[in-house]
Amino acid sequence: MDKWRFLAVGVGFVTLSGVAHADSLDAQRQRYLQIKQAWDTNQMDTVNQLMPTLRDYPLYPYLEYRQLTQDLGQVSSAQVTEFINEHPTLPPAMSLSSRFVNELGRRGDWHSLLAFSPQAPKPVAARCNYYYAKWATGEQNVAWDGAKELWLTGSTLPATCDKLFNVWQQAGNQTPLTTLQRMGLAFKEGNASLVNYLAKQLPSDYQTMGSALAKLQNDPSSLESFARTVGPTDFTRNAVSIAFVRVAREDVENARSMLPILARLQKMSDSERLELEETVAWRLLGSDATYEQAKWRDAVILRSQSTTLLERRVRMALGSGDRQGLSVWLNRLPAEAREKDEWRYWRASVLIDQGQKAEGEAILRELLKQRGFYPMVAAQKLNVRYPVMVEVSAAPDSSTAKLPGIARVRELMYWNMDNLARTEWTYLVTSRNSVEQGQLARYAFNQKWADLSVQATIVAKMWDHLEERFPMAWPDEFRKATDGKGITPSYSMAIARQESAWNPKAQSPVGAAGLMQVMPRTAEHTVQMFNIPGYVNSSQLLDPQTNIVIGTSYLEYVYQMFGRNRILSTAAYNAGPSRVNTWLGNTAGQVDAVAYIESIPFSETRGYVKNVLSYDAFYRHFMHRPAKILTDAEWQRRY
Repeated sequence: MDKWRFLAVGVGFVTLSGVAHADSLDAQRQRYLQIKQAWDTNQMDTVNQLMPTLRDYPLYPYLEYRQLTQDLGQVSSAQVTEFINEHPTLPPAMSLSSRFVNELGRRGDWHSLLAFSPQAPKPVAARCNYYYAKWATGEQNVAWDGAKELWLTGSTLPATCDKLFNVWQQAGNQTPLTTLQRMGLAFKEGNASLVNYLAKQLPSDYQTMGSALAKLQNDPSSLESFARTVGPTDFTRNAVSIAFVRVAREDVENARSMLPILARLQKMSDSERLELEETVAWRLLGSDATYEQAKWRDAVILRSQSTTLLERRVRMALGSGDRQGLSVWLNRLPAEAREKDEWRYWRASVLIDQGQKAEGEAILRELLKQRGFYPMVAAQKLNVRYPVMVEVSAAPDSSTAKLPGIARVRELMYWNMDNLARTEWTYLVTSRNSVEQGQLARYAFNQKWADLSVQATIVAKMWDHLEERFPMAWPDEFRKATDGKGITPSYSMAIARQESAWNPKAQSPVGAAGLMQVMPRTAEHTVQMFNIPGYVNSSQLLDPQTNIVIGTSYLEYVYQMFGRNRILSTAAYNAGPSRVNTWLGNTAGQVDAVAYIESIPFSETRGYVKNVLSYDAFYRHFMHRPAKILTDAEWQRRY
């Protein structure tokens, strides 16, 4: 914002007659700002005079877009098509097509709509207009198929769809069955208002079913009554399964006792009953299950075909130090799941425990050829160095820097519109072939656009391009912030890379902000604890230097709290110290480091810890300080 105000001071001295001859980038920027200010104050004469002088300015397409869309009612299909074709990767152009479909729908120009959009658009409102256009131009069967597809959702639909559904209903296509189908979808999504609304649309002979489903939505404890009241059908059995999940969450033992009654009343097949049993088994995977509950649970899991449930049971065996159970449950995994890195590692570990060292170590050596946490752990278990393999992108040629998208990205960053710059960048990378994507990733890396370098590797799935995936961003700031602390720059950078992918403006839905995704309350507490000067409010967390100082201080706090152990401090940074203490209480010093990590019950935290430890190793590699993924203290400790 400061840059906008600074340039505005000098704008008044730029005369309209002299503007057309000024072609330096700085002069273009001043005119760009003047146009925006004139537009915002409705000084359209100034806008119209200055616009032609900025045709060579990188952000001119944004001004064109604003000019084109300020009154879509006066725009032709040809104008919109021309703009989209001319700027295929411009972010506003990506939504312009569906926006114009809706405008043509507002006009009632159905033939033009279909000529402009021969295929159904993806956004729901535009798709409703498209299928209404099909009906209006005589293609009723296509319209009815589209209407039914749109209708069958558990979400509330936009009002734009009403006219399509009205003609669909008048043609007799909204049957009680389709209404019930949508009620079932809304029920599954927990959309109570839609369930109640649809129940009122059912004819009198379906009211019993509709009322029972609406009551079940509002009161899951009425599940057994629902199962007795309604006759068994595929629809009612599905509703029972959905509501049963909520019952099991609230009272697992009540759900377990109710299960055979529901299965009998609703005439469930063996597979349908097993699905209910699996729901209860999930709730009994905690350490508080009784002996009888645990025995019942394991009997269910032995019959289960659910890979995720079986994997959870493997992790439970790891967390309790049950090596015999570990072998049993690993063998129950489907063949495809057994090929995952984690289960290959643990299969090798079991073989070594059973005296089959050669077979186990052969699996570990094969695992070394892969990339990531378990291959690095396999190297440590074998006591060999992990071979970091770095794929190098083709060097960007001179044409890369001249791409219009690159110029727009640079200008958007100049105006501090970083999020829009990232969107531009993503569309640009997506539009190129694999070689060009590699060049773009390398170009961003060379420009020290760390977040864009990372984003390119994600979009292009360039997982072996480790330099571009792990750029050394803000190295001086991290070095200074960690000086005198127990944490290292590489560890802090690994946290930041995992948290924000190097986007300094990253903000989470729950309020975490900046490079190290610091929560405002955590920032306040950390600032007080470490006497950090100059912090006033949470908006400062979007400043990289401030964020790094506060984020590394909090990381140091949890690192020291957990005995300078990165496994525990990383988990605490993600999930909170209290949860880490709970998990340590559950494992009770019975397991090794890798088993503790794999037994973390939160999949997000489990993946987070693995990533951070791997990223730390990669950053140490690029700092020419290679080391094992875990320190000796971390490796040898019992958790």
